[in-house]
Formats: sequence, C-alpha cells, structure tokens
Amino acid sequence: MIKKAVILLAIFLSLPLSAFAEIKIREAGGMLYVENATVKETENLFAKYGYTRFLSLQDSAYPAILLKTLPTDFQNIKSQKYRNELFIRIVTPLALKINEEISNERETLLRIERHFLKDNTLNEADSQKLEELALKYDFFTRLKDIERTASQLKNLKLRIQPIPPSIFVAAAAMESNWGFSRIANQANSLYKEKVWYTTDGLEPLENKNDGYRFKIFDSLIEGMRSYALTFNSNINYETIWNARDGLIKRRGFAIGESIAYALSTASNLPNYNGILDYTAAFYNLLALDMGHLKKGLQK
Repeated sequence: MIKKAVILLAIFLSLPLSAFAEIKIREAGGMLYVENATVKETENLFAKYGYTRFLSLQDSAYPAILLKTLPTDFQNIKSQKYRNELFIRIVTPLALKINEEISNERETLLRIERHFLKDNTLNEADSQKLEELALKYDFFTRLKDIERTASQLKNLKLRIQPIPPSIFVAAAAMESNWGFSRIANQANSLYKEKVWYTTDGLEPLENKNDGYRFKIFDSLIEGMRSYALTFNSNINYETIWNARDGLIKRRGFAIGESIAYALSTASNLPNYNGILDYTAAFYNLLALDMGHLKKGLQK
C-alpha cells in the first residue's frame, strides 16, 4: 500500500502545474486569449464560435481564438488523425495573428516610403522608425543620407512580408512532431529554436556538450513570432523572399506550395522541402494561405 502511494505521488509530482490549473479566458480587441485549457474545453470554445473543422477557400475567416499553450492533456490524445487536425486548428489563428502584425509593419514601411518619395527626406520620427525596422530585420548598410534610406526601404520591403500560413503550420507540425515533442510541451517551442553557450533554456536529451539549449517561450505565439522574424531577417532565406515577392507581384498573394522548394536549407530534417510540401498538400493547408482572422468573435 505504501509502495503504491509513493508511485502515485511520483506521478503527481511529475505532472506540469498547468495540468491542475483552471482555464482562463480573456477577451481583448476582438480576440479570445485562452490559458490552461483541456482538449475538451478547447473543442467547446471552437464549437461555440463555429470553428469545428478546417475552413474552405469560400469560408476563410478564422475565429481569433489564441491558445497560450497546447491543451494541458494534449499528450493523452490517442488518435493521430484527430491530434493532427486539432493541432492545425490551434496553430492556424496564431499564424494569422502574426501575419496581421507583419502586415501592419509593412503598412508602416510603405507609409514611410511614400513620405520619402515626395522630396527624398524623412522627418525625425519616420527616420527613427525606419532605423528600428532595419535593426529588427537585421539589415545593415554603411551608406549615408538619401542612399541609406533608399537602400533600407528597398531591402526591408523584401523582408517584411507575411509568411504563407501553410508553411507556418506545416513547419510547426514537422519540427514539433505535431505538438508531441518534449520541446513543444516544456518550452512552447514548435520550431526547436536554439540558444547557444548559456545555462538558460531546455537542455537537449542528446548532444549535451554541443553548447546549445532549446529556447523557452512563455507562449506558443512567442515562439512562432520568433520563427517569423528569423524567416524574414536571416539572409539565408533570401531565395525565399525573392520567390515570395515575385508571387505577390504576379498574383497579389503567395502560396506556400510555390515557395516550399526554396526551403531546402531551412532545417536539418532530410528532404525538408519535400516533406513540407507533402504535409501541406495532404492536410489541405494551402487553403490557409487565403485565410484571415475574423473581425470580432461572432458566434
């Protein structure tokens, strides 16, 4: 009897604190922020706002239900098909929210460009904002004055563009094993982002002497936001930026399938672009590329 009690206590202590926390729901700006939800509570919220399946191209407005973490009992899901589909429904609104943020930054950039084209000058506020965007998106130039501003605008317009949600979601699924990885659950990291030569972060189970740990994020959206910034700022992605820019100029939007080929160096996973393309096609994720968040939370 004592041995059984000890075993039960060990299991209890091994569970994350979130497993015992009550669900928290906060509405702000027409969006629903959800914390400590179970799978059932997540499904109830989705059903309440009509988000019971993937949406078609004819119905591409997704409810702005933003989960802070994966459901507390997500690991207990037995059906792989159901788990994968729920994972997509959880991650999609987060990806669309980040793309809204990127689009807003792009609008700011285009506004600054319009001001600059009037007389080749910028006021102090616009100049400071442009420098902040250049720093954030890791664009450096030694040029000065007019040439500097022109170069910043040209290069940042290529970088500050929304990421096709199909790539966002498929990459998260592949890198996190559809949310089942230890890193996804303990670090809220769906893309296995690393930090180097620090004691901060989640220690890897293998390669412990390689000098890295996995970065820990407070929420899923923080980790996805960090991935988006890497995607739009790392010069190794320049081929992707050019492919995306060409598609947008020709069609008005970019589809993940059309730029997946350029992602061959984006991960250590073998045949990354091929698997990414297959995952997006198998789960019909390309429909997400036409998606957007609903304005408000209509039921």
